[in-house]
Amino acid sequence: MVGAPPSGEATRERILDAAEELFAHHGFDATPTARVAAQARVPKGLLFYHFARKIDLLTALFAERMPAAVPHRAADVVVPGDVAASLLTLFDRLAASQKRSSVVRTILWREADTHPEVARCLHTFHDELVEFATEVIELADPAGTDPAARHAAALAWTGTMTLALNTARLGGTEPDLPRVATLLAAGLRTSSPPS
Repeated sequence: MVGAPPSGEATRERILDAAEELFAHHGFDATPTARVAAQARVPKGLLFYHFARKIDLLTALFAERMPAAVPHRAADVVVPGDVAASLLTLFDRLAASQKRSSVVRTILWREADTHPEVARCLHTFHDELVEFATEVIELADPAGTDPAARHAAALAWTGTMTLALNTARLGGTEPDLPRVATLLAAGLRTSSPPS
């Protein structure tokens, strides 16, 4: 006997490893499943045993290899009474958790325009992050602003964090995060709650 075949889970992981590398370098549409199977050193039929359709490879990468948008509890990143410091702590925690998934994030952003399944993953990630940032702002300044202002600030901060993460990966001028956080916190202090 030449050697026992790898376990089902080990084979599945090899297929995902190969798909991640090939999709990142060549794109999803330009990568045939035969090439993924060859890179994973498995028969093409075994690839389809684990992933019935090619798009299932892509969605499995996001579901299994993309960390949660909010890997912490909101209370863990809040600096009581300091919205700007809380927002910066949120970014630091998010950036640390996302380092492991930079290749998967590259695939996510590239394929979101052409594949609705991927766009849904991106929208879900964004929505979870906005909701979490809103909660962080509320916990940092519980007596502060109205919900609409908190949500607007959370949207702005989520966009800034996303830009910073992508700029760090792609190069270019990174946003001045401390200044943006300070501006958002100041704007929240001047917005008046509804009467």
